[in-house]
Amino acid sequence: MGEAASRGEGGGKERDHLLDRLGLQERTIVSFDLRRLDHKCRWAIHRALHGRVERRRVNGGEKVYRYPGILHEGGIRLGQSVYMLPPELASRLIVVLRDLHVRFTWREVYSPGIG
Repeated sequence: MGEAASRGEGGGKERDHLLDRLGLQERTIVSFDLRRLDHKCRWAIHRALHGRVERRRVNGGEKVYRYPGILHEGGIRLGQSVYMLPPELASRLIVVLRDLHVRFTWREVYSPGIG
């Protein structure tokens, strides 16, 4: 066994196994500040999180298009503008926030199997 392995470096499988035994999941808490944002930016964040539904008239009828948001794939709301998400979904939200120049913070946490 190499020195790096004995220190636990690169032990992703060991870490995953320990988290499974403890019933924990890796999550990211993302919080952001909407106070200084205009309506357009707020609405863009809302659509990214919650998705949207569009109704269009097609051949005399109505067609409904559903675009799910990040929260439809997992994660929970902890408070006003504070969400706990799986890391891959948190990354997607962070990209949206950066693109809109929104101030935000994030923290990696371990949580019981919720959200």
